[in-house]
Amino acid sequence: MSYTPSTDFLGLLRQTSGGMRFLEMPGLDFVVAALARAGLINLSVGQTAPIVDQTNTVWFKPAQPSWTAEGTLYIWNVATNAYEVATHDLWEQLLAGAQGYQFQNAPDAVNTVTPGTSLLAIRRVAPLTTTVTLPTLASQRAKALQVVDWSTNVANHVVTIMPSGGATIMQLAQWQFLSTAVSLGGITFYPSADLNGWVIAP
Repeated sequence: MSYTPSTDFLGLLRQTSGGMRFLEMPGLDFVVAALARAGLINLSVGQTAPIVDQTNTVWFKPAQPSWTAEGTLYIWNVATNAYEVATHDLWEQLLAGAQGYQFQNAPDAVNTVTPGTSLLAIRRVAPLTTTVTLPTLASQRAKALQVVDWSTNVANHVVTIMPSGGATIMQLAQWQFLSTAVSLGGITFYPSADLNGWVIAP
């Protein structure tokens, strides 16, 4: 038997103080809620799209009223910088950002790391100072982050790393490293929710 979302609904039995109630729920709504409850996705439910941590948050927009039809699932598209209806490619993008290799270019004097980035390369010409702000610990999803200076015409380049969301870096408010003409700098940060901070380890 095929599933027809416009006419087929899941039947639910809800326990109440007076016994049991029979309810119905759209299939997609049930599956999305189950995935979020299992901790497999970060989920925002509502009629308005999330305004923070979009790259790691799936947005589910229920029908109104919610029991009349399936809602719509949206995933953030980093290429268009907007939420779009979920597709196979967008799911791959979301999961790759959480688990696999993700590169980010940092061409400016002040840069913010996109959550899920595994390698950030500072690529500037004759820089003197650069500031990099880390994502929140939760949005990085326990994924290590490498920051490297890949600039040219470097003399003495001071790179300042700033945590966000109340976290620290080795219990400090910021971290710095120096790049020189003979030795470009780089460092790896490990997010730790248990320590509320970023750990630097060899």
